[in-house]
Amino acid sequence: MTTPTPSTGTSAARMLSSPRNLAAWALVGYVALFLFFEFFQWILPGGSFSTRSANADFRSILIMGLPVLAVVLAVHVAPVVAGARLIAAIALLEYAVAVFFGLITLLIGLGAVFDRVDSASDSIGALGYLVLGLAELGLIAIAALVVWRAYSGLGGTLTIPRSRPAPPAA
Repeated sequence: MTTPTPSTGTSAARMLSSPRNLAAWALVGYVALFLFFEFFQWILPGGSFSTRSANADFRSILIMGLPVLAVVLAVHVAPVVAGARLIAAIALLEYAVAVFFGLITLLIGLGAVFDRVDSASDSIGALGYLVLGLAELGLIAIAALVVWRAYSGLGGTLTIPRSRPAPPAA
């Protein structure tokens, strides 16, 4: 019995035969699952919406670091793994979701955080929530820029579909 080489078998088997490729897919997959479950924890009832927004974790250090680590593994360690452009595209999508929902939950959560300010310590905590939340969004944007550069270096582009005018009637 022979062991199949990476060049034989299905394309999925070839794609996941490299430990770096498997790790990169696992990293972006984990972040996608994290965002999925975080969204439903945020949107489903249980406490006030502003409190759930303040506690939402769309700006997590995991969301900041794991997709960029996946892209570094897939793109910047030679040789570039199969599917590196798709990994980078998924990482960009995850960062877009994180920035969008991170900003929304930060702004909505301000109401819950500043509503509980009764002392100087609470004021510092509320100010820290705002400043650190903005800093976390900035770090996600920087990570997205790194991923964007890797994605565009692989030949990826983001196109905006435009409607074409209807042909003139004959």
